[in-house]
Amino acid sequence: MRYKEHKHESETKHSSLFVISFLCVFLCAAALGTLRLYGLYLEHRISETARRIDLCKEENLVLSRRYAQLLSPARVYNYARRDLGMNNAENIKVIKLDERSVRLAQVKEETVEKGGFIENLNPFVKQAHAKN
Repeated sequence: MRYKEHKHESETKHSSLFVISFLCVFLCAAALGTLRLYGLYLEHRISETARRIDLCKEENLVLSRRYAQLLSPARVYNYARRDLGMNNAENIKVIKLDERSVRLAQVKEETVEKGGFIENLNPFVKQAHAKN
């Protein structure tokens, strides 16, 4: 009888040890599978981010080219002529003034602004100035 009891006890020990080891192997496999899925998810996010960075670089390049085109001197010159009606000036003359002539012009301007009694009689007519 002892042998049968001993045999029965040893079978239960082996079967419980088998179940525990199977559960450990199953949990390890599940953990590895979960880690692999998480790794694939991270890889997908990295590739998506790299794709977005490439798209932003391309867009930045296109916008840089557009910016350079907008600021090109030829485009600004054409815009000024065509849309704003600006043309090259003809018969340009340069006048150099010394300080004395500038002071004389200021004094004349002050006297004109003060005016006399006769100039101020008519409120509807005033003397024209370059400032007006």
